[in-house]
Amino acid sequence: MKRFLLSLGLLSFFGLNAQATIKLYITANPTNAGDMSQVEGIKAALLNISDSKITSEFLDSRTPDIILQKLDATLANNEKVILVGAGEGGIDAIESLPSHPGIITCLTSHMLLERYKDPVLLEKLTFVALPTHVSLKDKKLLGSKLIETVGVSHNRTPENTEKTYSDWGKELPVCSSYVGVILGGDAPLSPPAKGLKRFTKDDALNLANYVVPLAKEKDACVILLNGPRTGKYDANQEEVLTVHRQGYSDPITELFVHTLKEAGTQVTLFDFQHKTPENRKFLPPYNAFELVIGALKTKEGLLLVPGESTSMISEAIDTLPSEKVLVYTNAAMNEAHEAHVNSELEAGRVAILENYRHIKNPQRSSDTPPPSAARVIAQRLLDTATNQWQKE
Repeated sequence: MKRFLLSLGLLSFFGLNAQATIKLYITANPTNAGDMSQVEGIKAALLNISDSKITSEFLDSRTPDIILQKLDATLANNEKVILVGAGEGGIDAIESLPSHPGIITCLTSHMLLERYKDPVLLEKLTFVALPTHVSLKDKKLLGSKLIETVGVSHNRTPENTEKTYSDWGKELPVCSSYVGVILGGDAPLSPPAKGLKRFTKDDALNLANYVVPLAKEKDACVILLNGPRTGKYDANQEEVLTVHRQGYSDPITELFVHTLKEAGTQVTLFDFQHKTPENRKFLPPYNAFELVIGALKTKEGLLLVPGESTSMISEAIDTLPSEKVLVYTNAAMNEAHEAHVNSELEAGRVAILENYRHIKNPQRSSDTPPPSAARVIAQRLLDTATNQWQKE
């Protein structure tokens, strides 16, 4: 019955009048913050660049029956539909739908996921948005469905970082300049390989030995951030379940802080804590990453971002002047991470600190930076919608 209703909706869809509105649905698993950031970023970009009336709604990818009902009702109401999903949750949502040639669909992720290779899924997709560093083999697989971006989409905006700093800047030490440091974290090997690459104590020590003289040179305070992957696994690749909970940090972070303090460098730690009910009292009422970005937009300084964090690299580059972002390579990076960092360098968007010693600067051919990934994806969706629907 649901398939029948959707088919009826599609018949109505093809007879749309020129005054119909565009309905944007974004879908992901809401427990995955990275996927949510990607679809929210594309939504914001679409709403920003479109002259058409667009209404948007989030659909939980874990509720395929509700997604079907929503699409049925929307198509029956003569609205044009764009459906954007992220990650495995986005795949789940679109995979559960009947074929829908009249709906523009797009999936986005940090890398080519194994399920993208399913021909049944590909038939249902208008586009797959991926960073430009994906392999030639993967590009050939997706063909004209591929939207290539430098970095990944996200919903971090300069305005939000400025507001966070305005509201919560008092949480930072009073300094004339800052060196922001984001510690790396353990990351998986490139698919289809199994296993981990760890951000080790050696990485923490080498990074600390770079930061100490840098902070002294700039007369700066160090603001330190980490994440859920920092110190997540031990040397045997067993997950350590006590870190970043109940106010406790992790051994990697503690070693970095200890090394800086021993050298006489002022450091303030904003330790990541998991968002769980029992952890609630340890969670700040602001986003520490946005706070640091906001501070660096106002004060002199530099932000060091780990090379294995594709999302944080993209967010930092899109919200800070490029000369204030330095990406550092580390032991947790897999082949995809290395390719991403190199693509950002080639695009003139970032400088790279290699082996904690040498800086490789980009060859900037233009004062105008490339558009963000979210903007590139949104523009392609809007152009396609305009061309397709004007023919009807």
